[in-house]
Amino acid sequence: MENNDRDLKIDVEIRQQKKKKVRKRYTLRFFKIINVVAFVMTIFIIAVCMIILKRPEISETENRTLTKWPSFSFSKYFSGKYTSGIEEFYNDTVPGREYFKDWVADIRANFGIASSEVKIHGSMVKQDSKPKETKAETKASDFASLKTSNTAVTTVKTTQTAVTTTNDPLDDPNIEGEISNNILVYKNRGIMLFGGSYSNGELYAQYVNAFKEDLGDDVNVYSMVCPTPVSYYLPKKYSDMTGSEEDNINNINDYLNGVEPIDAYGALMEHKDEDIFQRTDHHWSQLGAFYAAQEFAEAAGVPFAKLQSYEKVTKSGYVGTLYGYTGDNDLKNNPEDFVYYKPSNDYTTTYYSTDLSEEWEGNLLINLDNVDPVSWYLVFMGTDQAVTHVSTDVNNGRKLAIIKDSYGNALVPCLTGSFEDIYVIDMRYFDVNAVSYLKECGVTDLLFAMNTFSATGSNFECIEQIRTQ
Repeated sequence: MENNDRDLKIDVEIRQQKKKKVRKRYTLRFFKIINVVAFVMTIFIIAVCMIILKRPEISETENRTLTKWPSFSFSKYFSGKYTSGIEEFYNDTVPGREYFKDWVADIRANFGIASSEVKIHGSMVKQDSKPKETKAETKASDFASLKTSNTAVTTVKTTQTAVTTTNDPLDDPNIEGEISNNILVYKNRGIMLFGGSYSNGELYAQYVNAFKEDLGDDVNVYSMVCPTPVSYYLPKKYSDMTGSEEDNINNINDYLNGVEPIDAYGALMEHKDEDIFQRTDHHWSQLGAFYAAQEFAEAAGVPFAKLQSYEKVTKSGYVGTLYGYTGDNDLKNNPEDFVYYKPSNDYTTTYYSTDLSEEWEGNLLINLDNVDPVSWYLVFMGTDQAVTHVSTDVNNGRKLAIIKDSYGNALVPCLTGSFEDIYVIDMRYFDVNAVSYLKECGVTDLLFAMNTFSATGSNFECIEQIRTQ
């Protein structure tokens, strides 16, 4: 009897264990199903949000217009450009992209890892070999023989070597830099590494020479290729990661014919210990532009107002475009002052649409009260996508035209005391023939003003486009 009871008890326990295992198995299956449903619903909700939420058109932190939906054509469709353009549009215009960039930057800040590899991409090009001979006279018919490689991608790797002691306070061997894309962040300063291209620089020079040939001897033509912080603040231990801006500028100057080079590189070198560049933005400061403009005014033989005659305006809390490009918290958490200078002489400013069909009056220096700090460099004329005419009280008969990239914007207020009229054209946004326009304006002087990335990258191609369109 006792054996039967014991067997019955064992049988009951076995059945209970089986039931527990079955319940556990079904419970696990249930939660797996719940997880799958939750994951699918999350993906679905994200997908719906990506479709219905408003997509941004500009990036405030990167100070650029985001990718637009591509225009359709059968040739683009069959070549794959149309579908790749759609992919780029969706990737570049994610709703809430600025929030996500900040979120990712906060996460990355906790990693504490500095990369030893940098990729140079975009408008930068691979540094080619320096030509052995100088050809100062190359005509427009020779342009087609010069090849560009504007989409080259270069990967540069550093090796860990012993660093010797240096007296340069900007080259502390105990501080490592963090590299994101082609930007080195070192001591809370962003430095864009320079690729350079001697062949592109030669082509830039020939495009500028063509303007001189078209405008004739009555118009003085100048070339100011502006250096960037990499020439002044890159620590020696990272020097193998960049091309030489000085060598690229000198190469360009060797190919100029009838065009006078302006030595912005040397002018800024004399003031490298001053705040001539922004720490958190890819632009120079207006102080740097002032010294470059002073060098130009001396070469042009025109008067130049002293810095003390300007009204200095300082705004604190500036974090520029380099944070948007890198997402680096060292830049985000160490804002700087943004300083600009108001000319004291009288002048009026008129703006035109890029096809000259519309005209409106405005301020040369816009009000920044309602402008996000990342966009404070827009204080100079407010936009690149307009043609500007500044009429001053100088009355010396000298009329200046500036063909430029965004670096040239900061030069304009520095020259209101030097020329009677100033016409400003961004080479990327001009829809009429530039030579005809300059002749109609009666310019006596033409200054090409852009940074080295534009002059040896891809923007310089716009110079020939606006000359011939």
